[in-house]
Amino acid sequence: MNKNLALLPTVAAVLAISACADQSVSGPTLDASRSAATANVRSGLELHPSGFGEHSYAAWKAQEGRPDSRGNANMALYFQKFTATTTPAAGIAVISGVEGLPLSAITGLSWEHRIDGWCGAGAPRWTFILADPAGNRAVVHLGCAEAIHSPTDDPNWIRDSYPGFAIGGAIQPLDPEFDESVATISQLLIVFDEGNEFGPTSGFVYLDNITVNGKVFTSPGDNGAN
Repeated sequence: MNKNLALLPTVAAVLAISACADQSVSGPTLDASRSAATANVRSGLELHPSGFGEHSYAAWKAQEGRPDSRGNANMALYFQKFTATTTPAAGIAVISGVEGLPLSAITGLSWEHRIDGWCGAGAPRWTFILADPAGNRAVVHLGCAEAIHSPTDDPNWIRDSYPGFAIGGAIQPLDPEFDESVATISQLLIVFDEGNEFGPTSGFVYLDNITVNGKVFTSPGDNGAN
């Protein structure tokens, strides 16, 4: 299922996605309360789908996914970009609750993707926007194709995961004075911005069991739950 046809987004696209998410990317500081919170990153995490640009969005869809943590809606998070990759558009999901924490607080990320959709070099991907106290920024892009792939108990779904060491090793400074040693997370996003020009499985994907440090999102009902 590895597909490596599309390019990673430009810095301008990353900033556009950041603006769409409507959250600050200024440089936060890691105070004592935030430091204590690293021991339980799962608490209070929420996931909110969004998007921008033509024919592009993200939304939960019923009866398209794996069993939910509660109820029988079997929801999956659908991402779509039914236009060219070069078009400034994306389906996104914003994961809140990690702002102000060091990147080292994220010990593992994963999701399961349905095999009828796209798993490319740049989408879907996890994107972190980092900032140091001076406001210098960096990004971390973790594309689906480069994840660790493993089977699930359903042959239509593949698990894509990133351990903590891979996350920290993918930092890309946007500013030459970026100080990784004191940087913290401004945003954590899932981004789908590769288009539909690569064949019948491109332009969309269904994700489920989206996991941040053991906190699993199976539907909107998992927001805020530990």
